[in-house]
Amino acid sequence: MHMHASAARATSPCAGRTTYSMTDRSATRGRVRAPATRPPAADGPLPRADADALARYAVRGRECAFANIRLLGRVVTNFYDAALKPVDLRASQLALMWAILASEPVEMGKLGDLTQTDQTTLSRTVDKLRQAGLVAAQPGQDRRVRLLRLSARGRRQFARAMPLWEAAQQEFDRWLSLASLRELGRDASRIAKAERAPGAR
Repeated sequence: MHMHASAARATSPCAGRTTYSMTDRSATRGRVRAPATRPPAADGPLPRADADALARYAVRGRECAFANIRLLGRVVTNFYDAALKPVDLRASQLALMWAILASEPVEMGKLGDLTQTDQTTLSRTVDKLRQAGLVAAQPGQDRRVRLLRLSARGRRQFARAMPLWEAAQQEFDRWLSLASLRELGRDASRIAKAERAPGAR
């Protein structure tokens, strides 16, 4: 009857010590114990200039354009997502369908420029809309280029979403002026165009 290496142990007559067979030794050979890691050294005292900067800027987070617009984006997204729930659309999906409808048939690259969306994110969202039967794609004159348009189902879904969108617009206008948001959108478009201009950076 054969024994496994882990069971091939014998008790030595010397002080009851357990000895190991050659099979055990070969099984454990080559195992290298990882060196013990030392805990990181404690931070030293903060330089006076850094401490002063922290004290000055800790209370100025609300001034940050990025943080404010990102917060606004989350609030608006959640608001419109809830409004569009009866037609099973998200705000981001409706916005993309709107961009397609306004410029169809539209190439994927141009759609990315229109919506200021990177190609990875855009492809993922378009694929979800295609799987849902809301967007159709067809090859262009260049077979490598896909032209997008709303499908018949997408047009029906878009039309059914409009009353919900209108109601959401009116309600949101009570909190934040839609006119000011349109102006902000125009400013954002100008900034994006300037960023894409040759030699901008």
